[in-house]
Amino acid sequence: MKSKTLVIILGQARADRLTWDSFKKNVLKALEADLALCIGESPENTPSNQYWAHAIYRWVVPEYEDFGDGFDQIQLDRYGKNTEWRQVLTVPDQWLGGIKGGNEQPGSAGILVYLKAKLLEFLEKEEIRKKYDRYVITRSDFIWEVSHPKLDRLDPDKIWIPYGEFYWGVTDRHVVLTSNYLRPYLDLIGPVLSEPDQLIRQMQTYNPKPNWNHEQYILFRLRSQGLEKKIRFLPYMMYSVREETTPTRWAEGEFDEELGFLVKYPAEKIRARLTRKYLTKKSGEVVLMPDLLFRWILKGLFSMKVRGWIS
Repeated sequence: MKSKTLVIILGQARADRLTWDSFKKNVLKALEADLALCIGESPENTPSNQYWAHAIYRWVVPEYEDFGDGFDQIQLDRYGKNTEWRQVLTVPDQWLGGIKGGNEQPGSAGILVYLKAKLLEFLEKEEIRKKYDRYVITRSDFIWEVSHPKLDRLDPDKIWIPYGEFYWGVTDRHVVLTSNYLRPYLDLIGPVLSEPDQLIRQMQTYNPKPNWNHEQYILFRLRSQGLEKKIRFLPYMMYSVREETTPTRWAEGEFDEELGFLVKYPAEKIRARLTRKYLTKKSGEVVLMPDLLFRWILKGLFSMKVRGWIS
């Protein structure tokens, strides 16, 4: 029986004018997948938006002024009461951005924690987990340089993440997993709301330095659940872009003369172009290799490129 795949856009359905064609060709069609959105309220959530128009599932969440209100609502729904979970904000410095009040942090990582919690809630309440074998959680603002590897090439007992943009953890921008790993990966909010005192102690022991971010917190949570060895890496195949009018919660990006619009994270573009040039067969299939060798090659290619040793 053929496996079924659900591709989920998380965050916002934005930049469709720039990205839809490459996404449709290199992700939806390549994987023969259905499309779902778990996104914030926006005037762009209309049929004129290609992502909105083609989605089978559309889950829209409030755009809170203070996403701590969203955390409160989830805590109330789960546990029947609200507690002083905001004490976790004393762990610096940008892993819960978007929550107002004392020890307020920059950025929008707290919004992503909230969105992932809501996505898990929608998948479980609507029993979507029973309908699909594989899940690809990604962004709408990616331009795809090459086609996503067929999922039958990716071990279903592993959590597949692009190699790069680590920031001392693992990138949060794209992941491939099965239903078995949806809750361990998505429920970042659980210990924040249920055991904040214990979480603070664990985080301070794990990393006492004041530089926590979303990427570190994801890796910390996977390690805490004994899942670090399940992580495997894909080559970077895509990069984030925006027009000057495209809203963004974090990186503004750099204008790219070749493309005529902004590239949010230039290192992503470098990695994706390296994949297209050095790690793609004539058939268009992306090369995959054993994990340790692949990491060595991916790291080496990027290092040689930034040093100007390869074109």
